[in-house]
Amino acid sequence: MLNCKDVIEKIWWAIPPVVIVFVFFPLVIIVIEGGCSFDKCVFWLQYLFFSPIGRIYVIFTFGFGGAGYYLVRKKKLSLRIVIPILLGIVGFVIGLFMALILAGSEGAY
Repeated sequence: MLNCKDVIEKIWWAIPPVVIVFVFFPLVIIVIEGGCSFDKCVFWLQYLFFSPIGRIYVIFTFGFGGAGYYLVRKKKLSLRIVIPILLGIVGFVIGLFMALILAGSEGAY
C-alpha cells in the first residue's frame, strides 16, 4: 500500500495549478467583488479564459508557474509544490498590471 508521501510524489505536479485555479482565483473574486457565488465564478473564469485581456492573466500565471517547475527540478517535495504556487501568484499580479497597462493605453481607464 502506498503511503501519503509516495502518492504526493506521484501527483505533485498537479497540486500548484489546482491551488491557483480553485483557491487563489476564488479569493481574488471575493476581494474584487466582495463575495463569491457560482455566477461570479463562472463570469470571472469566462473572462479569464475567453477574453483577449483575460488571457494575459492566464499566460503570465501559468508561464511563471511553469518557470517555477523548471527552477525546482530535483529539489525537495515541499519546494516543488510551494515555488510554482508562489511564482504563479506573482505571474497573476504581473499579468494584472500588464492588462491594466494595455487597457489604459487603449483608453479604457
